[in-house]
Amino acid sequence: MSTKKGIYCLEVGEWFGSLQGRHSVEPILQLLRDSPLAVPFIHRDIATEVELRYYLRKWTQGRQRNYPILYLAFHGSPGSIHLFNENGRLTEFAIDELFDVLHGRCARRVIHFGACSVLDMHGNRINRYLRTTRAAAISGYRAEVDWIDSAAFETAYLAQLQYGLFTYSGLHGIEQRVAKLMPHLLRTLEFNIKIAR
Repeated sequence: MSTKKGIYCLEVGEWFGSLQGRHSVEPILQLLRDSPLAVPFIHRDIATEVELRYYLRKWTQGRQRNYPILYLAFHGSPGSIHLFNENGRLTEFAIDELFDVLHGRCARRVIHFGACSVLDMHGNRINRYLRTTRAAAISGYRAEVDWIDSAAFETAYLAQLQYGLFTYSGLHGIEQRVAKLMPHLLRTLEFNIKIAR
C-alpha cells in the first residue's frame, strides 16, 4: 500500500434539525483510523456557507497535503448541498460555488460527496469541475441514499482509496475493486465517479 491518504471531512452539524441528534459520519472515520489501515482524519461540523468556505480554503493549504481526500457529508439535491442560513433555515448551496472556491487547487486530490443525489447531473458538467479544480476524481451519488447503506458503502470506498495512486490508472483500479466488492450498493446508491485523464 502507498502512503496513507488522510481524510478531510466537513459534515453538516445538524442532520435532522435537532441539537440533541447524534447522527454523524465521524464513527466511520474513527473505524478507518483504528483499523490496520490507520487512516488519519480531520473532521469539522459545518452549519453555514461562511464556515464551509473557510474550511474548504484551509483544506487547499499546503499543510493539509497529507489529507488529499475531501469527504463532504451533507444533505443534498442535484447540483447542491444543503446548509443553514443565519435564521437556521435550510438553504441550498450550489456546488458551482463550491468548485469556484477550489478552482485550480485540487491537484492529486479526490472530492467525495456523501450526500443524496448531488451528482445527478450530466457527466460533462462533472468533467468541467475536474478540469477547473485539477482534482484527480470527483465522486458521489445520483440517488436519494439511505443512511446505513451509504455509511457501509463509504466505509469500504474510503478504505479502497488507500490503495493505489491518485492517477487515472490507480483510481480506475479502485473503481473496479469497489464495483466487485459492492455491486448491489453501487446500483442502489447510483454511485458516480469521474476520474481525470
